[in-house]
Amino acid sequence: GGAADCSFWIRKLAARAALFEAEEERRMPIARASRFLSSVLYSYRGAGLSMGTMIMGYDEDRHGRTIPVCRIFYVDDRGTRIEGDMFAVGSGSTYAIAILDEQENRYSLTTEEAVRLAVQAIRYATFRDGSSGGFINVYHISPGKEWKRVFRQDVASILEGSTSL
Repeated sequence: GGAADCSFWIRKLAARAALFEAEEERRMPIARASRFLSSVLYSYRGAGLSMGTMIMGYDEDRHGRTIPVCRIFYVDDRGTRIEGDMFAVGSGSTYAIAILDEQENRYSLTTEEAVRLAVQAIRYATFRDGSSGGFINVYHISPGKEWKRVFRQDVASILEGSTSL
């Protein structure tokens, strides 16, 4: 299903990104990574894949300086590739995006407020969508730094009454 397909192709993308980094002595740009995945998935259209993913981060210029604009791309199993500023993927994505769309000032939130909003959207999707579940993982991406996980929760703990944050 979707999770297995997504996991497989993201591992393939990670391997290609590592090869790029070894050859070019710099990280693979976000746009190139999304284009690579889109091209590969396009060649498998009609093969029964089921996936949609986001590829995001900050790019560096040829001198290793971080370009201070986060790029977010949506890529799906048909090879569709869209750049935007907000996406939700997965079977519960319509529920999550409804919560995000309600937040009118979402572009001026503090990091803590944004994390709370993300958790709220994912929780809502988890409770409304029968195919969602597992873990809630929220990461913060900042220019020139690695990704940092800022929230993780087992969905089962929500059902047991642990609803911190």
